[in-house]
Amino acid sequence: MFGRVGWHALLLLCVSLPLLAAATPARADADDAAKRAALLAAYPGLFAFDGNEAVFADGTRMIWDDGREKTPDELLTDPDLEDMFHYDYPLAAAGEVTPAKDSDPGRIRQEAFFGKLYGASSKEVQAQLASLKWLPSLRGGTLQVTTRLDVAERLKAVSAEIEALPAPLHKYAVDPGGGFNWRRIAGTEQLSVHSFGAAVDINTEYADYWRWAKAPEHGSIPFRNRIPLEIVAIFEKHGFIWGGRWYHYDTMHFEYRPELILLSRTQ
Repeated sequence: MFGRVGWHALLLLCVSLPLLAAATPARADADDAAKRAALLAAYPGLFAFDGNEAVFADGTRMIWDDGREKTPDELLTDPDLEDMFHYDYPLAAAGEVTPAKDSDPGRIRQEAFFGKLYGASSKEVQAQLASLKWLPSLRGGTLQVTTRLDVAERLKAVSAEIEALPAPLHKYAVDPGGGFNWRRIAGTEQLSVHSFGAAVDINTEYADYWRWAKAPEHGSIPFRNRIPLEIVAIFEKHGFIWGGRWYHYDTMHFEYRPELILLSRTQ
């Protein structure tokens, strides 16, 4: 995507990340370099770093780190690219986890970045959708998902591995809640990852959602989950994070965020 020398340049860029970070206002530490490397590895060939900016092949530039300290609400409404890594994502291997207050690894999304990955409008996204037969041996239904970044193929592999699980686990994934849906996240002005065709909801009958919980006034949201971690581990294997790792949890929800999984596996 960057021409004949693109891949060589990208490789050199990954090697030189600490030097690039040191030359910019962004934090010049190993953690910052690891985040940059995870983002590059998750979406190879789509952009490169130039100082404190990610530069796409069409010349679009996005700030990596604006240097601002932000509240949890500001992280959601006005994130830079680095903010997407603000909270660590606990992998399924960590076992059952009750998320700390406001810890929402994956809910922070730089919307313009996702527009570059999947399409900046409903029309652009829909032009790249495919119909996926979900758990076909169990008559699980059909999902509309993006073909970009091989998301449809990755979900096809997820589907096959869930079908191979013991029968008692199948009920959590059949009758999926949906894939593509161009919409805002409830109570916000931010687009859902469903808008980009890169998220799926599994069986809503066994789902728990923070807005359904009865939180005491000024108290913490009580956490609840019924989705087995065996299913979560399969999604993670193919690059999808789980909404059950969020303080503002959504346990039916999985979205393609390989950068967070890659970073978690290096820590």
